Amino acid sequence: MELSARQGNSNRPFGSWADDLAVAFVQLEPRRVADLPFRGAIVRQDANPIRVSRVTATKHRVLRLRSHIARSTDDLCFINLQLEGVGRYLQRGHVQICAPGDMALVDTTEPFEIANTHDFRLFCFAVPRHLVPSCLLGSPRLSLTATEMGRALSRTLVAYADLCLTSPFSSEIPALGGSHIVDLISQIPSTLEQVSSESIKVPVLLSMMIDHIDRHIVDPDLSAVALARQFHCSERYVHKLFSTTEQTVGEHINARRIQLCTRNLLDPGVRKTISEIAYAAGFRDISYFNHLFKRSLGMAPREFRRSMSATNT
Repeated sequence: MELSARQGNSNRPFGSWADDLAVAFVQLEPRRVADLPFRGAIVRQDANPIRVSRVTATKHRVLRLRSHIARSTDDLCFINLQLEGVGRYLQRGHVQICAPGDMALVDTTEPFEIANTHDFRLFCFAVPRHLVPSCLLGSPRLSLTATEMGRALSRTLVAYADLCLTSPFSSEIPALGGSHIVDLISQIPSTLEQVSSESIKVPVLLSMMIDHIDRHIVDPDLSAVALARQFHCSERYVHKLFSTTEQTVGEHINARRIQLCTRNLLDPGVRKTISEIAYAAGFRDISYFNHLFKRSLGMAPREFRRSMSATNT
């Protein structure tokens, strides 16, 4: 199956895209993230017991609404493997950021939002819920690129997906490929466990520093200098320890602060301005916070809060 859509008239900015999504996946509502012409294409192959699709489109969001679910009998999970662009997934309070090579999971029996704020390409595996490991349903954070094993698994899934989509349906290859993809997805939990086991190898002092950062993240003076003073070592040694994490000290601190701000922006009970949230998380420069936030999540804090409010209404 091959579907494509382009922007229609002003009343249908996505053309036939909503209908195409419903045919290929489930009922979803596309929404704009920019006032630009839209184009999108879907190539789908049934690969029992799953469906494999490749989606290529310009930037936009899709929402699975409660009204869609009420009219649906589907019992599927979508496990998306990002090929290009960066996707942001929101469901049940979980925020997943999906970079190229990473995967993200959403359950179609509950509301969700998928936002791609750049042009993107991805593989979507539509998998029956009973075939998805229960631990992934409860905590869908599938950062495969965090480990060597995960990166290898990601490459293997891409190869199987390509094989399914390029093989004639009359052959046995799509079904065999689909079965292998399910088997590989069942190995994702052990791949993610490797992240925890690898952290054991991190020097004890670095672990203590990371814990100190987590407990004092709102301190605006938190830095490599402050860590060196706290743990009685040189600033140079602090930087050396963090070089094993693939993040600088500043990048690690900023990432934790962005996570804190994201949680507060998602929480309707936090009635603070964006500036107040940023200052409370330890940021001193609001323009720098805005820059980091947009780089991390693909949209400015104000746009993020507005989109989340719209999703929850």
